[in-house]
Amino acid sequence: MLGINLLRNVRYFSTSYCLRLDMSWRTLKKLPLNPMDRGVLTDGADYIFLDGRPTPFGMKQKRKLLLQREYAKKIVELSESLDIAKERYAMKIGEKDEKLKQVLKRKLKPKGNKNSLDK
Repeated sequence: MLGINLLRNVRYFSTSYCLRLDMSWRTLKKLPLNPMDRGVLTDGADYIFLDGRPTPFGMKQKRKLLLQREYAKKIVELSESLDIAKERYAMKIGEKDEKLKQVLKRKLKPKGNKNSLDK
C-alpha cells in the first residue's frame, strides 16, 4: 500500500520532455535561458577571507571580466570613430552648401546702377 502511494506522489512531480524544452516561462520572467549562465551562485565568490581581503576571481569570472573590458574598449573606439565620421560628414555638407551659396552669389548680382533708377 505504501508503494502505491509513493508512485502516485512521484507521478505529480514529473514533467514531460516537451515542457522542459519550452523556455517561454523563463523569458516571461526575464530570466536567462540557461540557468547556469549567471546568477548569485555562479557570479559570487566561493569563499571569503575573514580579514576582509578580496577573493581572487575564478577562471570563468576572470575570462568574463576580460571579455567585458575588451568589449568596452571596442565600443569606445568605434563610437569615437563614428563621432569623427559624423563631424566629417557635417563638414562635407557644409562645404557643399557654402560652394552653392558662393556660386549663386556670383551669378545673381544686380545689373545696372540702382541709384539711376530711383531718380
